Amino acid sequence: MKIAFIGYGNMANALVSSILTSKNITLSSDIHIFHNKNKDIYELENCKFLQSGQDCENNFDIIFLCVKPKDIESAIKENSHIFLDNQTIISVAAGITINSIKGFIQKDVLIARAMPNLCAIFNESITGLCMPSNMNYNTKDLVENIFKNIGYVRKINENEMHSFTALYGSGPAYIMYFIESFIECENFDSISSDDKALLILQLLNSTSKLLLTTKDISELRSKVTSKGGTTESAIKVLEENNFSEILEEAIKSARKKSIDLSK
Repeated sequence: MKIAFIGYGNMANALVSSILTSKNITLSSDIHIFHNKNKDIYELENCKFLQSGQDCENNFDIIFLCVKPKDIESAIKENSHIFLDNQTIISVAAGITINSIKGFIQKDVLIARAMPNLCAIFNESITGLCMPSNMNYNTKDLVENIFKNIGYVRKINENEMHSFTALYGSGPAYIMYFIESFIECENFDSISSDDKALLILQLLNSTSKLLLTTKDISELRSKVTSKGGTTESAIKVLEENNFSEILEEAIKSARKKSIDLSK
């Protein structure tokens, strides 16, 4: 099995680690990583960093596209030398459709799309995975296992990818923004910002564990929202200021951006 990556950021790093630690993949050569920035700083066992696809002659079985959506066309053209018929291409670029990628590559290739999130860096990603129906079983199984090594995988159709990207791909950033706002609230009890951040993260961690024990989040919340109490007072303010509607509009905006990127 010969594997290459175009682009090398956090997501590519997580996927490379997944491949190198997988018991289901036997590499017949080093993983080739085509990355035109600061390539000299990288030293990874079983990996070879190159400036572009013009620098090698390898016939790769699988090529991962791990560049930003705005850079995908230029990255494919810059590395056009490595694309051949019958390869499997896996893109993690938000919004860029399979048809667009085929148009850029102009070869008879099979293309899968994946949308992991930032939590992949410690193997806790939620990944939406779309694979073509004519991809053989062994390849599908291999691709799915690569992403399972970095977290949970949900197989979806390509027409679901925009919504998945908006909610789960960008989701960690929404939660981080909420936590930032929580930390910036007026400090009534004179706790330092660092301690406050630690307490809020522990609150998030323990609440997440609690939520995993129930199928009805609303019912659980109602149990801790005493009538006439402090929690109810706070929830009313959120409801009066349309917190749910604001969040929904934010996610719709992210989905629209994903659609715009596909055009």
